[in-house]
Amino acid sequence: MADPPAALPPPTGRAALGFALAALAACWNPFAAPLGLIVGIAAAVLAYRALRRAGGPGRRRRIAAAALALSLLAVMASALLLAVTAGTVGVDLPGEPVLRARTPEEVERVLSGAAERTRPERERARDELERLTGARRGVSGGGAPAAAPDGGGAATSAPADGGAR
Repeated sequence: MADPPAALPPPTGRAALGFALAALAACWNPFAAPLGLIVGIAAAVLAYRALRRAGGPGRRRRIAAAALALSLLAVMASALLLAVTAGTVGVDLPGEPVLRARTPEEVERVLSGAAERTRPERERARDELERLTGARRGVSGGGAPAAAPDGGGAATSAPADGGAR
């Protein structure tokens, strides 16, 4: 029979310190800051657990405390860098904006110009529609929408002649 496995000693905090140093190395770069944030949070959790299990004062407790401090520093630095990079904190860019919002007068002018350019086509389409559906509209009183010009109704219904053409 195999001997029962020995109980694992409490974590020393070295792994947490390693992760905290990795998070600190990643927290200064905008591309690596998300990784630094995640690794820093994981290192803080590991360091906190190691600090709780370390017991009395000693080397294990100092390593765990250092890991906790470094990981929290990395988390704060990564979060700050991400906020600054996203433009939510402390950023007031000089110069003109890339996209400038139109004033209501400019919007009205653009829409009026587009309406004038398309007026002949819209009137021609309206006249053609009235010409094709004018008799039906007169019969039905104009209240209901007219059927399609081919008399087929909805696009999903079968043709009146059973499909033979």
